[in-house]
This record gives sequence, structure tokens and C-alpha cells, in this order.
Amino acid sequence: MAHRFRTVSFPTLYFLALTILLAVFFELWRGILLLLLRDLAPDVPTPVLARSFLVGLRFDLSVASYLVMPLLLLGMIPYADIGRSRLARHIVFIALTLLAGGAFLLSLVDIEFFRFFNARLNGIALNWIDTPGWVAHMIWETYPVVAYLMLWLAVWACFVWLAWWFSELLVTRRKHASPVWVNTLWATAALAVLALGARGRVVEKAPLRWGAAYFSEYQFANQLALNSVFTFVHDAVYIANEREEIRLLTGEIAIPEAEVITRQMLGISPTDSNAPGERICRQVRPSHPNDHPPDVILIIMESFAAVRIGALDNKFGVNVSPCFDSVSQHGLLFTNFYSSGSHTFTGLFCSLMGYPHLVGKLLGKEVTGQDRFCGLPSILSDHGYRTLFFTTHDPHFDNMQGFLMANGVQQVISVHDYDPHLRLSTLGVPDHIMFDRAVEELKQIGDQRYFVTLLTGSNHGPWKIPDIDLQWVPESNRWRQSLNAFKYSDWALGRFLRAISRDTAFANTLIIVTADNGVWHGSETDLHPMRFHIPLLIYNTDWGETRGRRIEKFACQLDIPATVMGLVRLPYDNYTFGSDLLDTTSRAEKYAYFCEWHKLGLIQDSLYVVQRLRGRRSIYQFGDYHHDLIDSLPHAAEKQARKALAIFQTAYHNMHRPLKTPPPGDN
Repeated sequence: MAHRFRTVSFPTLYFLALTILLAVFFELWRGILLLLLRDLAPDVPTPVLARSFLVGLRFDLSVASYLVMPLLLLGMIPYADIGRSRLARHIVFIALTLLAGGAFLLSLVDIEFFRFFNARLNGIALNWIDTPGWVAHMIWETYPVVAYLMLWLAVWACFVWLAWWFSELLVTRRKHASPVWVNTLWATAALAVLALGARGRVVEKAPLRWGAAYFSEYQFANQLALNSVFTFVHDAVYIANEREEIRLLTGEIAIPEAEVITRQMLGISPTDSNAPGERICRQVRPSHPNDHPPDVILIIMESFAAVRIGALDNKFGVNVSPCFDSVSQHGLLFTNFYSSGSHTFTGLFCSLMGYPHLVGKLLGKEVTGQDRFCGLPSILSDHGYRTLFFTTHDPHFDNMQGFLMANGVQQVISVHDYDPHLRLSTLGVPDHIMFDRAVEELKQIGDQRYFVTLLTGSNHGPWKIPDIDLQWVPESNRWRQSLNAFKYSDWALGRFLRAISRDTAFANTLIIVTADNGVWHGSETDLHPMRFHIPLLIYNTDWGETRGRRIEKFACQLDIPATVMGLVRLPYDNYTFGSDLLDTTSRAEKYAYFCEWHKLGLIQDSLYVVQRLRGRRSIYQFGDYHHDLIDSLPHAAEKQARKALAIFQTAYHNMHRPLKTPPPGDN
């Protein structure tokens, strides 16, 4: 009988069984969470809740795989594997017991964390890591700690017993150890399986993100699908990598002073003060609210840089933006408009939320990014708008779908919603396919107002574009490939705008065209404004042939939400760091702010300052970046740098403060 199983590695089967067992117990914790917090979601249909368990299984298997992989490596050392060595079995079992106990403890803590924050355990819990005694005392007085600990011990003990039973069945009672070569082959294959399970996805662009849990319109069900170990450890690692850099930068200026400077820049009266511990907020209540507000379409063009646009600052000597140039003659074109970062998600985040990008990694990837921002999707959703997001490619890249659906977007249409044959590259379908789909979807909405964001992708490497009839850039041009992609993207944009301008179904539609970021072209300074210079075009289908206007004031993506809300004329609470660019009565200062890793940039009053985390501060005359004027303008540099630091400092601390928004119709 033993010879029948000589090619089977029972120790490896044991580790795979542990992975499944851990996933089952994480599902059990999800059931406990649902049982104790069901009152938080009385309107969620039972089938949706059931699907939370299915969606959540991916997260459970991911965490289980991460936990078991080191145990597999430890327990399958040739000639000292758990099938041969009692010491190895004891070490692995003790490590498993401790890992499972810690993971289950996080699952236990998550219950009351979820009840209080309406979110799974995440980096917010790390805000009080420096006061453990006070936190422990508060928890002891507030919650039934003893009862919860008994629950944790019961679940933990049950897992330990089952793990021991599997060990006895698959390892200890085996009279003959599996051959070393069999163990090695099986362990290698199992390690590959666990690595795939830990990654959680086979799609090439991104591993499993918390945003993959957002499968429904019910926030409780989406949250339920998450795994608290996944969310907490993710943020613990994520925040630890940048905590020191943020501490150094925010330490440059005191919080109260930073808020005073920021409020002055935003034109907020000293008497209009937010309560201590709350975010800076301006209540905007139009004197004549719009009875028939327009539909709103925000188009964010991939890498649609000003340096390639004829109506702005084309430096390539080739006309690759004829469609945009033509449309700009009938709208409002801001010529000194800047992205607030140099990454696609940054452009999306800043344009929708009006919130500054911070030093380090992307806010959308932090689990604390859930439901933390009051931007255009949530504001307009509260006013009855249907909110949609279209992209050409993977919606989970940079955790876009999860972040957006956690912050007001109701539906995401991505590469998975198109015919697979239409996909050209890792960036998904061509831009015009996405635009065509948007036209179809929007026509089906009916009488409900909508706010839709369209994110293009074709104007980006690998520069795969469809074969259409255009006058392409000559082959002799060194930038031919990227310029042709730009020209195609411009063509797709023009085709879309013509389609909706001629269709009565799109009457009274406000259109905003901008870009996620610019492109690098020039090396005079390490944070060249040209890299952030992008268009902002505002157009309404009802304007017809109204002659366009060029506006030269400095502005950036942070101003988009307030400007849009000024045009739709609906009441809202403005938590953004921007202002309505068309409000002539506003006292807000006009500036362009951007952040890239450990550097801040601010353009204001024809001066440009660069604040580096661990380097020399610089100041330039706007447009002349060959000459650093820090020695001749030290006071101006200090003043402007403090403004940039104030924005960063205030944004960083505001993000961890609560949103307290009254009903949108409250005047």
C-alpha cells in the first residue's frame, strides 16, 4: 500500500490543507461579523450578503497563502522536513499556532472597529500606536473585552485542534516518509500555487487590491467581503514605508499655523471656523440654485500634455491636436492649468476629490482611502445624479475601482465589459471604443441626471492604436510613435464631442476636458512645471457657437470640483483645497500646487518654488528655470515654500479627521 503513494508528498498536502483550513476560518470570522453587525445593513438583500462570502474567499485565500508560505519553506527543508523531523513538526506547529492566533485577534478587533468606523480594520488604528496604555484603558471600559476574548480563544482552540488532526492524519501517522525528490517537486509546485493565491489575480497589471471587494452598490456588503488581516497589514506596511518622510515634511510647519495659511489661501474668513478636530470646510449655498442642473461629463485624457497641444504650448512642430484646438474655440480654455502630480491615479484623484496628492504612495491604495473624501462623485450622487466611471483598461490597477466606488461612484465600466477581441494591449480597448460605449450607456439612463468620468488610455506606451484613416506623423520624426498615439487620442475625443453635440439627448450637458498629467520635456530643474502643464477646457452643449475665451490665471486640478459645482449651482460643503475659478467674488488665491514623491511645487504670482524634503530649496521666475534665485529672493522663497508646506500639512491631517456633511439641500 505504501508504494502506491510514493509519488505523493503528504507533508506538502498538509500545508495545502492548512491554507484551506485558514480560509474557512476567515470565512467563519466573516460570519461572526455579519451576525453581530447585521443591524448596520437592514436593507442589504440576503443574496448580496451571500455573495460577500464568495468574493471574500479570494481575500481569505490570499491571507492564508501568505501565512502558510513561510511555514512551507521552513517545514520542507530537504532531509529535515516535517515528515522526518519531530523538531521541524513542533517548530512549524508552534509558528502556525501563533500566526493563526494573531490573525484571529485582528479579526476579533475588527468587529468593534467596523461598528465605529464603518470600515474594516485599517491604518486608522495606527494613529494611536504611540499611546497604547490610554487606548487599552479606553477599550477595557467601553467594550465587553472578556466575552470577546473568550470568543477568540474558542475559535483559536478549534482551529488548533483541527490543524493538529490534519498533522496526525497526513504526517505523524505515516510510517514511511515521502522521498526527498518527491517532497521537493511537490513543495515547489505548492509554493507556486500559494504565490498565485497570495497575489489573488492572474491579470498582469496588478495584484489583488482591497478595491476588488467592491462588487455591489451596498457598502456594507462590499466591506464584509474584505479580510481584516489583509486590510490592516496592507496599511501597516504601506504607511510604515512613508511615515518617516511624512513626519519630516509635516514637521516643517506647525499644524495651527499651517491651517491659518491654508485658510487664507482658500479665501476662508477667520470667523468662518471649523470646529476643533474637524476638516476645513466651506459651506456653499448658491443664492439662486439651479432648478435644471446639467449633466456633467469629465474627460481625463491620458498624458494629454500642453506641450503637444497647438492651442497651448506645442513644442513639437507637428499638429497633433486639431480636434481639441477646434473645440477650444467654443469653450473656456485655461492656459495656465496644472496637474497636481505626475501619475494617472493622482490626476484622477485630484480632479475628482479636489484634494492634494501627498508625499509617497497613492492614497487610493491605502485602505484608509475608503469613504474619506467628499468629491464630485459623492456630492453629485447626494443630489440624485447617477455616477459612472469609464476606463479602457484594468479597473483594479492602482485600486481605481475600489477607491472610486468607496467614494461615490456607483458603476464602473472597464476592459472586462468589452468584447475581448477589441483589446489592443495592456491598456485595454482603444479610446474611441470606450467613448462609443459611453454614448450607449448614457442614452439608457433616461431622465436621471448623471455625472460620468471618462479616463482614456491609448496615449501611453506601448502606443498601440487602431488602424484608422489619419494623416500620421512622418516616419522621420523621432517622436513619431507617441505623437501618433496623441493624434489618435485627439481624434477619438473630437469624434465623441461631435457625437454628443449633435444629439438632442445630450442637451444641457457640461463637459470638462483635462488630462491626468503632462509629459517630461525639458531638464532645467528636477520638478519642471512643463511636466504638469495640461489643459482645462469647459464647454456646454447648449453654448453652441459661442466664441471661446482664454483664461490665463494659475490653477490646478484641485480647482475642478469647486468650478464644476459653481457651474451646476447646487448647494454643497466644499472640503476641497480648490476654488471656483469662475467666481469673481471669491477671495481665494490663485495658485498651482503639485507634489511628486518628496518634493512640493507651488506656482503663484509669477514665481515658482520647489520644496525638497532633504535638499536645497529653489525659487524661479516663472518660465525661466535655468536660474535659481534662492540667493537673491530668500524671503519670497520662504514665504511661498511655507504655503506649499501648509497645504501639505493641512491635507495630511485633514485626511484623518471626520467628514460631517449636512444634507445637500440644507441651507
